[in-house]
Amino acid sequence: MQKNSITKKYQNLVSQINNFEDKFQTLTDNELRAQSFKLKKQYQDSKDLNSVISESFALTREASVRTLGLRHFDVQLIGGLTLNNQKIAEMKTGEGKTLVATLAASLNALTEKGVHIITVNDYLASRDHASMSPIYSLLGLNTGLIQDDMSKLDRKKNYNADVTYVTNYEVTFDFLRDNIALNSKDVTLRPFNYCIIDEVDSVLIDEAQTPLILSDNFETPVDKYIIAAEIVEYLEPNVDYTVDEKNKNVVLLDKGSQQIEKILQIQDLYDTSNPWIPYIINAIKANALFNNNVQYIIQNNRIVIVDEFTGRIMPDRRWGDGLHQAIEAKEKLPIRQKSETQAEITYQNFFLLYPKLAGMTGTGKTAEVEFEKIYKLSVDEIPTARPTLRKDLPDLVYKDQFLKWNAISKTCNEISSKGQPVLIGTTTIEKSEMLAELLNEYKLSYQLLNAKPENVRRESEIVAQAGNRGAITIATNMAGRGTDIILGGNSIFNVQKELYDILTLSRNYILSKDMNIFQSPLKSQFRCTSQNFLSVLLSLLKDPMFLELSDIGILRALKENDTNSIPDLPYQCAIKFLIDELKTHYNKNQKQENQIVKNLGGLYIVGTERNDSRRVDNQLRGRCGRQGDPGTSQFFLSLDDNLLRLFGGSKVQTFFQSQMLDDSPLESEFLTRSLDSAQQKVEERAYQQRKNLFDYDEVLNKQRNVVYSERTKILNKESLQKNIIAYGEQMITDLLLEMTVQNYSTKQIISVFENLFDKHFLVNSDQKPNGFQQYLFNEFWLIYQTKINEFKVHGDGFCESMERNVSLLNIDFIWCKHLQEMSLLREAVSWRGYGQRNPLYEYKREALQAFKEQSRVVKRLIINEFLSSSVL
Repeated sequence: MQKNSITKKYQNLVSQINNFEDKFQTLTDNELRAQSFKLKKQYQDSKDLNSVISESFALTREASVRTLGLRHFDVQLIGGLTLNNQKIAEMKTGEGKTLVATLAASLNALTEKGVHIITVNDYLASRDHASMSPIYSLLGLNTGLIQDDMSKLDRKKNYNADVTYVTNYEVTFDFLRDNIALNSKDVTLRPFNYCIIDEVDSVLIDEAQTPLILSDNFETPVDKYIIAAEIVEYLEPNVDYTVDEKNKNVVLLDKGSQQIEKILQIQDLYDTSNPWIPYIINAIKANALFNNNVQYIIQNNRIVIVDEFTGRIMPDRRWGDGLHQAIEAKEKLPIRQKSETQAEITYQNFFLLYPKLAGMTGTGKTAEVEFEKIYKLSVDEIPTARPTLRKDLPDLVYKDQFLKWNAISKTCNEISSKGQPVLIGTTTIEKSEMLAELLNEYKLSYQLLNAKPENVRRESEIVAQAGNRGAITIATNMAGRGTDIILGGNSIFNVQKELYDILTLSRNYILSKDMNIFQSPLKSQFRCTSQNFLSVLLSLLKDPMFLELSDIGILRALKENDTNSIPDLPYQCAIKFLIDELKTHYNKNQKQENQIVKNLGGLYIVGTERNDSRRVDNQLRGRCGRQGDPGTSQFFLSLDDNLLRLFGGSKVQTFFQSQMLDDSPLESEFLTRSLDSAQQKVEERAYQQRKNLFDYDEVLNKQRNVVYSERTKILNKESLQKNIIAYGEQMITDLLLEMTVQNYSTKQIISVFENLFDKHFLVNSDQKPNGFQQYLFNEFWLIYQTKINEFKVHGDGFCESMERNVSLLNIDFIWCKHLQEMSLLREAVSWRGYGQRNPLYEYKREALQAFKEQSRVVKRLIINEFLSSSVL
């Protein structure tokens, strides 16, 4: 019903788009581009994108056919219309989400306000930018790409492009960095316009568990972390402390407190002047709840977090509140400095800054409620281009881990022996390596893909070839992100690998002065060495520009040519020809292999346990059955899997134990319902945590918007004289009011202002405070003008620059202190729930009072610092 309703909803628009196809096919490339410019002018006149949507989509489709040889299906047009309609398009794996995004992106780029296409990692951003750029280029649109090693100048240039590919991480931190910039030239982002988020559930849900923090290091008590880690070794669980695995928390018991105080020879662990309790709690957490090759890995003598949802490492992230240092102490690694928050924001509030937001994913429906409540995004399920043939077999539940893993390895042996490819999804690095050892006992060859660096480097290649006949691929949750598994193997990777080997080997022969390059071993080593191929290769090897390329340069040239970019140098044309020759050779073989693997049943997915989220399970299942291919998925579980153990409940455990009379697995509807219920509990718990984070950050977000808005105005103003005068008058008014309320005498008030302005006032001490407010204004204006004249001797613009720097630095300083206070306040109010008070209400009330006070303080600081500043 949902699919039919979506198709019916956009039927008229799809028909209109299709009606333009014959007309646009007759246009030359230049005429096609001129048509795009015409649409841009039409939008500038009407300011209505809806009036040009059909023509724009048809133009983009024609550009795609000409540059990539890919024609958008009607269901892909529906996906593009959904994205433009500020919704989430749920499209199954292999349905071409990357191509779909070009439709909505090209349309919204007509506004000349910029479009951001968000991906989950640098590799996908780079790949999608390279593969889709020819479409935009033919339409007269320029594209940008943001990578982590770019300079501010390059970032600004790429953000100013019509369409920019960037990761969620990079764009968020660029926003935070822009809002601590002291010069407008250092601001990289322009005002937000339209954003399409790929893998939207991963970004807006999985990665929205914690705020993103821009920080600076400060001195850390290293010895306390080391001592705390040593002390924990003397503590016993359930005697000195208890562990709450569900909530990932620990509680120190009285006996444990006494034991620690005795070891440390102190009176009170909670002494505010010398607190030990945070170090002890973090040390216990590090020991009991965080494990190597599960929550983190050790790389280059550092703790690197592993994302539990994607299985990828996050080298730029650190756990806060001293937990990261506690884990470093536990692993006996160098302890890095703690950091002080300079700026922070949650993904929820960051992406809500975009006036127009959309997303796409293969698994969005299960989280639709959260998308709607937090982001006002509904999910539309887009029909598949071909019927789905995947078979999802019932879950098999075993008594224990031993029986489960033996069954998995036995199944892999049976299936791969028939030639059917197998993809096994594991939840941790540790389990993926354990399964690899089991497969070794069967003498099976396999590819291992987890977050360890040696495996990550080959991620896209491993996943792309997971559909080869007889292939076995063991992967953590990162399986297949952004790379399609093609049955029979991916010929593009084979082409790149073989041509890279040919080019590097041939070039090395040339550089070593050995001209017999077409003799053995070259001919015998590579399969495709036709006469045309060899003659073009010889001409390429005579090109000095090609010979100057490094091995990395050759690889880059291969990838650029394979994305159908237009070559303009002789060696690029030669590489393009060689790629086409190899493609012809490999595609014949690939078609045969594809049909053989289909006949065998397609890709077989093995899940080794249910994840906390149904979406992650569905993502794994979705790796098979792409574009109408056959495929099978089955999950193998045990009663002591984390999900059933922690959330299944004792009744469920007892029931299953009573049903399992031997080592055979159990299948039942009650089992499936229990697992679904357990996952739902975990999802609801995770949602409440994110909702709680969002509710608290919403308070801070309103304040953040005020601060950043004021900051932006100051950054872009030529002169701040009006601001300084307003701050000064406000400061005088507030101080007079405060002192009047506190019954200060006129003499006392005069004394305060004389100290403040470092000047003796000739004013009658019997005069009422209100009577000399104007006098104080006049004195302030006179002092301020004197300071301006003092700075003017240093050249035009010096005073304005000084005012700007003083204002911005003090705003940043006070905002930084405010963030720290809000963090402490949130901790404090969490305990007030026990006193029947609403913690969120308490937080809102006190946060508002604190913000008002900070606003007064920052104005006084700016005035004081500017008036007391001097140039040596």
